[in-house]
Amino acid sequence: MGYPKRSNGTKITKMKLLLTGASGFLGKNFLELAQKNLDITAIYNKSEHIENFVKEKKLKNVKLFKCDLTKKREIEKLFAEIGCNFECCIYLAGNVNVPLSIANPAEDLNSNAVALINFLQACNKIERFVYISSAAVYDGNKGPVSTKAKLDPVVPYCISKLATEQYIKFFSNSGKIGSYVIIRFGGAYGKYSEKKFVSKLVDDIFLKGKKIIEVYGDGANIVNVMHVKDAVKALLACLKSKKSNVVCNLGQENMTINEIVKRVAKIFNKSVKIRHIPRIKEQKYIGFRIKADFNDIFNFKPEYSFEAGIKEFAEKLKNEK
Repeated sequence: MGYPKRSNGTKITKMKLLLTGASGFLGKNFLELAQKNLDITAIYNKSEHIENFVKEKKLKNVKLFKCDLTKKREIEKLFAEIGCNFECCIYLAGNVNVPLSIANPAEDLNSNAVALINFLQACNKIERFVYISSAAVYDGNKGPVSTKAKLDPVVPYCISKLATEQYIKFFSNSGKIGSYVIIRFGGAYGKYSEKKFVSKLVDDIFLKGKKIIEVYGDGANIVNVMHVKDAVKALLACLKSKKSNVVCNLGQENMTINEIVKRVAKIFNKSVKIRHIPRIKEQKYIGFRIKADFNDIFNFKPEYSFEAGIKEFAEKLKNEK
């Protein structure tokens, strides 16, 4: 993967990067794929395996620290240990469980917005702050949506992600953040994503040879996913760019669940039938299609088509079995 560069085109010889949410799907891929001249201080909370992961991958440029960002005292202890000065921060931490946000909105808000507030209040100024938000902030919209779309979400997860975006702007205005990039992300698939829909689908069709795929609801729910390697490359593009105070959409193709099932089956020359089962009331169903502007803003070109990415991911799953 390419090295981030300064505006004069030279390689960054050293960058001190703070990464939150390090033990999550995207966090683990970032640690593994990012270039080794990044001095990464990686924050995680609940994982029991991330320390072994860093050792097994021989990530000598990564230093791990456990911290619950919802607890001010833990954050104060963290910054007393690691210092308060960082050139850049990629903030991946937060709740990603939509049903949880409906069952317990306070916990969701605490995990997303309050944790970020605690974090930014405790640290010194961060020159470059990259936040992975969610395309879910467009909740309630239909059809194509851009960053100019009206935002009026009603699902707690979507509300808390939008609120977190607004607090980033507040901390930027108050001088805690030099420049920010807020990425409304559709989602990713790839290594370490065993529980995600696309991963299970590839496993069911390619490895298990299932002939019937069950889909909640009518399958018209729209998703937008990209290969996780491209997602990591996008984060690195943000670090090297001088574009400031940007809100953008990152994604690849908008597809219904039905379309994804059919395309994955076609990739492997399999014949499958879709069985529609009752939808889950607590889950979020999307009727909008994001217009991704990240590529134009950051002069970024994804490496993988959906078909190429699925094929590579399938081979990894096969080798792991």
